[in-house]
Amino acid sequence: MNGYVIAWLVYLLAATGLVIVFWRMTGNITWRRTRRSMRAIVAAVLFTPINIGTDGLWLAPAYLVGLYDWIQGFHDKALEAASFMAYTFAMFIFVILLESVLRRLLGMERA
Repeated sequence: MNGYVIAWLVYLLAATGLVIVFWRMTGNITWRRTRRSMRAIVAAVLFTPINIGTDGLWLAPAYLVGLYDWIQGFHDKALEAASFMAYTFAMFIFVILLESVLRRLLGMERA
């Protein structure tokens, strides 16, 4: 196994740990939509990759690439990373809304 794969495995393990901790931290929020939206934002930021290589598929976390490129002055690449995170967030919100509609249709609403 090369270093690239090991680094990604370590990153994904750490990001999963952060999401679990944030999930536990937001468990006491009574507004379900706010709680789910906050969790979706954190998951979208941590788990969205973006390609950084021009000669192959080299992925990196989009928020790190966006922040680095913004500091370096490459605003177009930073906006691309932000748009990838926004698309991921929109996909998470769609899944949350779909789950909510199905829960209501099937009568599985929480008390």
